[in-house]
Amino acid sequence: MSDPDRPLPRLAMLRAMTDRAVLDHVFVHNRTTRAELAATTGISKPTISESVRRLETAGALRATGTDQTGRRGRIATFYELAADAGRVVAAEVNQQGIRTVTTSLTGTVLATDHHAPDGRPMTTAVRAALAAASAGGSGPVRATAVSVANPVDPVTHEVVALPGSPFPEGTIRAGEIGRDVLLDNDVNFSALAERREGAARDAKSFAYVYVGAGLGVSLYVGDQLVRGAHGLAGEIGYLDSSGTTLAETLAGQGFGRSDAPSLDVDAILTTLSRAASGDGVAVERLRLLGATLGRAVAAICTIVDPDVVLLGGPAGSRPGLVAEIRRAVTAATPGPVRVEAGTVTDSAALRGALLSALDHGRDALIAAIAES
Repeated sequence: MSDPDRPLPRLAMLRAMTDRAVLDHVFVHNRTTRAELAATTGISKPTISESVRRLETAGALRATGTDQTGRRGRIATFYELAADAGRVVAAEVNQQGIRTVTTSLTGTVLATDHHAPDGRPMTTAVRAALAAASAGGSGPVRATAVSVANPVDPVTHEVVALPGSPFPEGTIRAGEIGRDVLLDNDVNFSALAERREGAARDAKSFAYVYVGAGLGVSLYVGDQLVRGAHGLAGEIGYLDSSGTTLAETLAGQGFGRSDAPSLDVDAILTTLSRAASGDGVAVERLRLLGATLGRAVAAICTIVDPDVVLLGGPAGSRPGLVAEIRRAVTAATPGPVRVEAGTVTDSAALRGALLSALDHGRDALIAAIAES
């Protein structure tokens, strides 16, 4: 005999869908009324009222006061996400150390921090930084995302240490730095930020090319990120360039560092600055750099034919380099190619990691409500 007090599976599913619609609106708009929720979602007012009551009881929403609606005699109650509904943490790991940001589930920044390299094993340092970012505050940390500069195996979630890599992560598994940590490559997270908030929002497919201390590409076909079987798709620094890798070729042109196997971002930026001021030697060096990188980008375009190629990173998004790479790609590809600078320029990798953490953190809250 069925339990009359237990919701039928279909009813439970409809309730979960309504709760999701309500919370999705609150995640974006923060403060809202039941009338606004009904108007925005298209769900009936009684169903919205029931969902709001249910979410209040579960501790996800709280009433924050009343106000006149503009209609005689009508007063609306405003609701927002409860302060202890949960938080998320995102971190970016690179040669400069570990940057963290903690936000509410609406994306409001609660805390930021930076931990300079201190000689500790990277797993230990990351674990400590995440613990510090998670400490205090109200409500549980519902998701954590970490951006690293090396590729991440999509099956084992282990950082892949590449030959000659300048980056410090070594061997890291998501499980070793925290339960259910979302670990991914910085270029992939940067591309996600462009997909969600930047220049790739309307593209059916795009390639994101990172030019900084390292080189990398992320490729989206529709909303699907192409990772490769081992997470190594897009490691263009290892492309063969006349018997040497692309990274080695650039180093031979004077754009590599003598103290580390990486590109010299300062040398690239100095060349860009001098070329902009009319220095003839710098202009030629910039054209050589653009042509070399452009050949690699043209190869991607010839194989994949994306809607747009976005250039990012501390050097890649500079107008002078964008123009030279565009010139080289246009000359080397058979069809029209859009080559543009990315528009998410304030730590795109950290922003992408945060967006991923928010997605998973919001899902975790809704799952917890459904189980309660």
